[in-house]
Amino acid sequence: MTEPRSWFSRTAASGHRLLSRFRRDRWIVIAVPLLGLSPLIGGQPRDEAPKLISTTGGKGETAPKTLKELQKLAGAGDPDACLQLGLRYETGDGVAQDYLQAKAEYEQAAAGGVALAIYRLGRFYQNGTGVASDAAMAGELYRLAALADVPLAQYNLGAMLVSGRGVKRDNVEGLAWLILASRNQIEADGEQRTRAHLAGQPLMIAAAEKRAAGLRTEIDSRRGTKPAWPPPTASSIPPVPDRVVPAPEKPRIEAPQIERPKIELAPPPVFAPEAPSTTKP
Repeated sequence: MTEPRSWFSRTAASGHRLLSRFRRDRWIVIAVPLLGLSPLIGGQPRDEAPKLISTTGGKGETAPKTLKELQKLAGAGDPDACLQLGLRYETGDGVAQDYLQAKAEYEQAAAGGVALAIYRLGRFYQNGTGVASDAAMAGELYRLAALADVPLAQYNLGAMLVSGRGVKRDNVEGLAWLILASRNQIEADGEQRTRAHLAGQPLMIAAAEKRAAGLRTEIDSRRGTKPAWPPPTASSIPPVPDRVVPAPEKPRIEAPQIERPKIELAPPPVFAPEAPSTTKP
């Protein structure tokens, strides 16, 4: 038979169990951040390095993630690898930021038919990143990428056209591209603001909607083909033709003719000549 323990022994044993539980819980508290909660600071995820726009190659396989693999494939002329490598050089992801090298990689990717690389080059020319700022060339690059159904290129081209930045202002063509960008899930207010600006010109808005439908058909017909490359020089880009939008027809209001009564004048009085007087003074 076990001898009953004293009050002191029971208290010491209880304290030991509490201490052991505290130590266990303390390690749990310390280990929890190591399991994935450490990125949460103040309820917000901590900043992460910029992510690549695409992580898959053109043939469906996973794109290489190491810099050495990208450089090897890009050196062999793989256009998707050139795009990924260009993004790394542009953002400084794992390499020293180098806009000139990024531009060279984008140009090689564009030559291989990667429309997204053409859009990135358009941003370079618009912002003067690694090249002299050239709005006309940016607009042409955006147009090539927009015809290849790159939504951001469609939005930027539309914004340039409706604001006349670097290109001739064309509200119909600009609104048409903004409509396509909105349908391609670009969450921006460009289309709504332009529609509001043209609210008093319904015929122009209707023309833009019709033009957007035509562009959609043209883009779909180009699907699967490589965008034109290299782009024309700025001096050879044809100017935007003058667009004639019919003005709203206003009803012609003719003032009613007032019929004035004819006033017939009476003939003047006829006076007989006086006979010579025969009376002697």
